[in-house]
Amino acid sequence: MLGRIAGAVRFKEPLSFHTSLRIGGPVEFLVVPQDIDDARHALLFAEQESLPVIVIGNGNNLLVSDRGLQAVALKLQGILSRVQFDGEEAVAGAGVPLSELIREAAVQGLGGLEEFAGIPASIGGALAMHVKGGDTLFESLCTAVYFLHRDGTLGEIRPSGGHLFRNLQPASTVLVGCRLRLMRRAQADIRRDIQQRLKMKRTTQPFALASAGYIWKRTDTEPAERLIERAGLRGRRVNGAEISSKCGNFIVNRGGATANDVLALMDMMAETVERRFGVTLHPEIRMLGFDGTRAATEPRLLAAS
Repeated sequence: MLGRIAGAVRFKEPLSFHTSLRIGGPVEFLVVPQDIDDARHALLFAEQESLPVIVIGNGNNLLVSDRGLQAVALKLQGILSRVQFDGEEAVAGAGVPLSELIREAAVQGLGGLEEFAGIPASIGGALAMHVKGGDTLFESLCTAVYFLHRDGTLGEIRPSGGHLFRNLQPASTVLVGCRLRLMRRAQADIRRDIQQRLKMKRTTQPFALASAGYIWKRTDTEPAERLIERAGLRGRRVNGAEISSKCGNFIVNRGGATANDVLALMDMMAETVERRFGVTLHPEIRMLGFDGTRAATEPRLLAAS
């Protein structure tokens, strides 16, 4: 079955090569599908071998255990990492980096995505993680989401009544793309807004360091980073892992950090915030390959990030 895949197939591939944290043990099979047929063959192989499937996208918002995964990992490329424009509409594969979509839309004189500049996610990850700015990407821009079902058929979801997609991804599917309706704007205005957003990100977040984005979800009271910073935890380190001195909701890899180092910092953050402020922190980061006491076991299929 794997022999029918035109894209790359790698065995025991270290996921540290494919995650933004540069952390993660080997995955049993890494498949880089070049088209929908490749993805279908990978899903059929995983079904035959009774292996879970994960879609790693750009590897953001992801912590993989040091021991790795007994799974089939999909890294979407080929036609699944392309975007096409038709007037004010864009059809983007789930593997397209959000930054690339924003840049190509700007060249077309199409705006609406500027507030997402600097978010290191693929389109699939942005959809699956419910990326939010002012309005949400789904409510204001996304008109359809496309899925590959386990049996190889394609499915589509459209928003209902202009509301946010609920339960966005059906069970046992791989998100493969979406359709967006953008808006005409002057290129100079688009570029200005993108640069302002990037400047803010560089000032307030560890933009140039290996990280996985926000570690914790926003709490009911205030952003998690404020609680962490009020607890005096910025700059704390465990070996090569460090709570960012720029933003307390980031953990950065200063070099040689392991997943266990990151977990130790997460425990420190959660326990200190609970003790000091009585607030429970909930992970925003996806955690794969850990036992049930640390993170939920992987579902049959997971969306890209």
